[in-house]
Amino acid sequence: MYRNQALVGRTAATLRLLDRHPEDGVTGRRLTDTLDIPAVDATALLRSLEAEGLVRQEPDGAFRLAGPLSGPAADCNDLRAAAMNWADKLAAHSGMSVHLAVGHPEGAQIVHHVFRPDNTPQRLETGDVRPATGALARALAGPRDGRVVYTTDMARPGMASLAMAVRCPGPEPAAGALSLTGPCRALDPAWPESRWCRGLLREAADRIERALVAGR
Repeated sequence: MYRNQALVGRTAATLRLLDRHPEDGVTGRRLTDTLDIPAVDATALLRSLEAEGLVRQEPDGAFRLAGPLSGPAADCNDLRAAAMNWADKLAAHSGMSVHLAVGHPEGAQIVHHVFRPDNTPQRLETGDVRPATGALARALAGPRDGRVVYTTDMARPGMASLAMAVRCPGPEPAAGALSLTGPCRALDPAWPESRWCRGLLREAADRIERALVAGR
């Protein structure tokens, strides 16, 4: 719990530091000195933010914000930071791709994507918007009762997704939705194999919720 809380704090502090230095940017050395963390951790943090499309590295080597520190991207920073470790573990244990999404006028927007742990070609889908009929959007719009939503992928026969909301404490709407995407046979509730995947998804969502509470 403490580790996740520390990660959230470091991520937020890094984004605030970047926001204060729009002209000269932030180097790994500046981040190390400001947050008093090892250089390897500072580099990994900046690279993670770059992979999520939140920062960019300029030719001078410094990192700068890819956009204003406001709006949906900034609002979901705590969610993304709380989810990173658990999303990685979910992908590793299930063998499937993992998506974390927040609400969008057209459905759900992916804010974090973990590739399948195999060697097949894959495209980073962070920033993509999934339709309102998809599992992620339906999980976001549904009751906050821990239910898991199952949908098949019309564009890719034989593939499906399981998703469930990541809830906030109190009366607020769901913070986001977490999903697994893989073969229908492994995810379809009609097949016994899906019970294991549903359990992994529930556990990961629960861990993320705990990390969000700890970070408040």
